[in-house]
Amino acid sequence: MLQQAQVYPLPRPALGAAATTAAPPPPLASGARAVWLWCEPTSGLEDWVVALAAEGLAVALRPLSSAPMAHDAVAPDAHVMHVPGGLASRLSALRALRSTWPTQALVVAATPLRDIDQVLALEMGADDVVDGQLSATVLAARLRALWRRSERERPASVTPQDLSFGALSLHWRERSACLAGQAVPLTEGEFEVLWLLASQAGAVVRRQDLLRRLRGLDDDPLDRSIDSRIYRIRAKLGGGAAAARIRTVRHQGYVFSPAGW
Repeated sequence: MLQQAQVYPLPRPALGAAATTAAPPPPLASGARAVWLWCEPTSGLEDWVVALAAEGLAVALRPLSSAPMAHDAVAPDAHVMHVPGGLASRLSALRALRSTWPTQALVVAATPLRDIDQVLALEMGADDVVDGQLSATVLAARLRALWRRSERERPASVTPQDLSFGALSLHWRERSACLAGQAVPLTEGEFEVLWLLASQAGAVVRRQDLLRRLRGLDDDPLDRSIDSRIYRIRAKLGGGAAAARIRTVRHQGYVFSPAGW
């Protein structure tokens, strides 16, 4: 059975916590991209984990000697396989990771980084190979680039032309909204935010995802454009009543309620 992972929650991981049971790992921090760092041994990478957490990633250490399990309760957004001393002896672990999670980003961090390690890793299905001596900042940037590429390559789903929630109706083609038969004077940017939230009604939409979709930014704590649009949307949809239907979920994002309109 897979050993207990050491999970370091944001914003500042608590170091030195050792796994004591074989129970499944607790959920990773819900506002962050989840990364499983596969390594052997699992000690000695604490500084790297802290630095990755500072980059906005929720990191869990996993023992490389344990076979990956596809039925884990929490699936990560990416895997990083840390391999000191050459990849040749770890090919079976790399093969298991790729076959168990065929669509998720997989990065091999090898020390030293040799040509043969790069060739083997890429041929075995790794999406990227980096020097294990790289800083966490560079590794985080490489992961974000992989995620952006994956989103660009994902087939576009069929977009509904109209959404309706009680007295509220949204019309994609006209880029318009009506509430109780009255047109709501939304700007283009406000309509886009409202449409994205309503198209995922009942689910939390992360602020980072809104920034990425609407402005092409991975994340910018100083950018308040999304928050300003949410404020104006609520005001135009009825003020306090709308605030209860477009709720802020602290440290995560926003959720559009399909009921109450």
